[in-house]
Amino acid sequence: MERLNKQLKRKADEPGLIINAPPFDARSPDTAIGIVNIPGVQQQYGQNFGKSVIPYRPSAPVFSAPIGPRR
Repeated sequence: MERLNKQLKRKADEPGLIINAPPFDARSPDTAIGIVNIPGVQQQYGQNFGKSVIPYRPSAPVFSAPIGPRR
């Protein structure tokens, strides 16, 4: 066990590949960073933008018979 512990300790002490770069930069997409795209939110929420947390959904269309009432 002592030999195995020494081997594992050597492996743990070895320097690994470390990339010294920030995870996000100026070229990162807004969705990856968590920035809100205001025009997109306005389009999604429609009339409810600034009024409700529930996106605007227009009422379902009502279809009638194209020729006339059925008998």
